[in-house]
Parts: sequence; structure tokens; C-alpha cells
Amino acid sequence: MSEDELKVLINAGKIAAEARDYGSKLIKPGVKVLDVCEAVEKIIIDRGAFPAFPCNLSINYEAAHYSPKINDDKVIPEGAVVKLDIGAHIGGIITDTAVTVSLDDKYNKLLDATRDALRAAISNFKPGNSLGEIGKLIERAIKINGYTPIRNLGGHLIRKYELHAGIFVPNVYQHNAGKILLDNTFAIEPFATDGYGEVVEGKEETIYSLRSPSAKGLNETEKKFLDTINSRFKTLPFSERWLSDLGDKEVVENSLKALTRKKCLYSYPVLLEVRKGIVAQFEHTVYVGKEETIVIT
Repeated sequence: MSEDELKVLINAGKIAAEARDYGSKLIKPGVKVLDVCEAVEKIIIDRGAFPAFPCNLSINYEAAHYSPKINDDKVIPEGAVVKLDIGAHIGGIITDTAVTVSLDDKYNKLLDATRDALRAAISNFKPGNSLGEIGKLIERAIKINGYTPIRNLGGHLIRKYELHAGIFVPNVYQHNAGKILLDNTFAIEPFATDGYGEVVEGKEETIYSLRSPSAKGLNETEKKFLDTINSRFKTLPFSERWLSDLGDKEVVENSLKALTRKKCLYSYPVLLEVRKGIVAQFEHTVYVGKEETIVIT
């Protein structure tokens, strides 16, 4: 990464952190999920970046990937544990960060355990160190507090216009997980639960990304949507809300479903803790430099 690119990364990280902290203060019982996410996304845009993916606001046993739809009327319930996961990018240089807010004090220890896991991982995130050992540190910090890490979720390498760039940062020990690479950007994101420790895909799909910029057998509406998606978002994930200028809710949803069936788009189901355990998540983006690992968000 060049010096100029690192400056852009740091700027994008500051914007993401500001939006995360602002959004966390909006999380209260009775507040619409849509209102929180739109406010967070607006902050990112107003500061000169763009959301790297739709704002995720996942509640209780929803671990990840709930983002509000067009005219979504879902509200935050009393006593909820709410994960706010956001990203900001500038010219494809991506940052990714998350925070959990508990509206019930009985889950504070779960949040503390997850924060401890993130701190332990960051303090040992140095070039050449084993990613499997990072997973072990995360696992230990969570289990010592009586909770379970979610073993099929974890962090990831980030590259330009590529949010998940192939290298996985586990939340449990994994043999042969690979090494931490110098001059690279990673998201570290422990997930902890009072449940079983695995997630499964739910039925709802609220986030999409481009799979192929062209295909045969598309009607004119589908072509218009696909061209717009390719132009606006490239390979980054997006929300149906960001295409509401192309048609009403029904037109947008039907077009996205058709493009997914025709293998032009990927869709991302909401991820649910398999035994409906409460889930907490904290996340930072870090840059692994020669002299130090920098927390970007």
C-alpha cells in the first residue's frame, strides 16, 4: 500500500468510526432500524466517503446481515442486544467496524467478553504471527467468561473493492489458518454467544453484490438494474434501498430476485445463531505495517 493509499485508509477509518459511534447512540427501544441505518449511511456520505456495504443492524440471535429494506418498519425491541456493523470506503479503499449495544444490563458480561477478545487479538496482530493463534486468543477470552465464540464467523483480509479478500481470521483455534501478512488490511471481528456457537442462514435476504456484469436472457428492466449496480457499486455489497430511484419496492425486489436467480448477483441471507442464543460482536479494521499494527477504526 502506498503512503497516499494509507492516508485514504486512515481517513475512511475515521469516518467509519464516527458513523459507528453516532449510530450506537441512536439504538433505543422503539426506534426504527431503518432510521438508524439511514442516519449512519448519511454521516458516511456527508463526510466524503461511501458505505462499503449496507448498514447492518442485527438484533439478539441475528448475528449478521440484517439491513433494512425499502420502507422497513422493523423496530428495536425492549431489552435487545443490537449489533451495528458498518463500513466506509473512499475509491474502493475499505474500512469495516462494528459495535454491540445492550439494552439490558444482564448481557453486559457478554459484551465485555467480546471486547476483551478483540483487544487480545489486536495486541497480538503482528506480521508473521499465526492466524490460528489469534483465533485461540479470541476463543480463550470469550470462554473464560463463560460464553462461546461463533466458530463459523470471523474476520477477513480486505483489499481494494474487495471486502472479503480470501484470508479468514478465525474466532477459534484453527490449524494451518495461515499467517498475518505485512502491508495488508484486516478486519478482526469476534462474535460471542450464550448459545451453541454456530450460525445458519435464515430465509431473509437484504444484501446483494454483483456476481456477473452481463448475462443472456435479461429483460430491459433487469438490464437497467444490472448496469446501474455495476456502475454504482462495482463488486461491493448494496441494499435494495440504494436502488429505489429505479422503481417502487415491488419492482426493485422482483428485479433483484430475478438477477439473483440468473446468477448475476449474490444474495446474503441473515445469519442466525442456531439455538437462538444472544450474539455480541465488536470489530476493528487494522493495517499491518512494518513498525506497528494500526487500528484504523
